Amino acid sequence: MFTIKLFLLTGVIFVSACNSIGQLTTTQIFVVRHADRETFDDLNQLGLTRASELKRALLNAGIDSVFSTNFVRTKKTVTPLADAMRLPVLLYDSNPQLIKRILTNSAGKTLLVAGHSNTVPQLIKSFGCRPPFDNIPDTQFDDLFLIIIDQKGTNGLTGNTCKLVQIKYGAITN
Repeated sequence: MFTIKLFLLTGVIFVSACNSIGQLTTTQIFVVRHADRETFDDLNQLGLTRASELKRALLNAGIDSVFSTNFVRTKKTVTPLADAMRLPVLLYDSNPQLIKRILTNSAGKTLLVAGHSNTVPQLIKSFGCRPPFDNIPDTQFDDLFLIIIDQKGTNGLTGNTCKLVQIKYGAITN
């Protein structure tokens, strides 16, 4: 818990320092796979506990928007945090649609996105970062990724850089 708070505080200080140096827009995107599931589309008790742990971990991270696919398991993963912050859960159908929406409407914001074992690594790649694996194992639910996208404007030209941080949260899974 202390490690996550220290990490988040360090990120906020870094972003503030970079923004004061020049034209820099930093977008932070927390990405999770849905929590532990009971059936194809619902969470088990461990998953419900993990969703509460996600809320606890990110409650003070300054989340501006919460995105989820239209599956019960992804929505239930992010709903405790969204409810606590009085934010709607915004649904998305595909990674390309989500990426366009984020880059167009959410530059400079902090977001949470819930996806799936096969879509999370692709989302990370689509933003220009290298995921630690191509697919998340079926039994692994404890990864929380932070994608940091810096958009720099220099003489009308824009360049993006992507940084990826992998964090573990909740009970350990394989």
